[in-house]
Amino acid sequence: HAQDVEAGDGTTSVVVIAGSLLGACLNLLNRGIHPTKISDAFQIARNEADKIITGMAVGIDLGNREALVNSATTSLASKV
Repeated sequence: HAQDVEAGDGTTSVVVIAGSLLGACLNLLNRGIHPTKISDAFQIARNEADKIITGMAVGIDLGNREALVNSATTSLASKV
């Protein structure tokens, strides 16, 4: 719910971040950085982000109906 209050459903935030990343890429290209180097850097960043998110993840027991309902309710709270 807090994310919805601050930034809606997240769509706008994703578009703003993507636009910012593309702008940064343009600056790098204008400075003569090869596109492959930029792409490689994005892959490294993605791998690091994946490690962080995986480390933050909380497992859920698929046999625990209450936990599943709570998870679904939280996930769908801003959509309904």
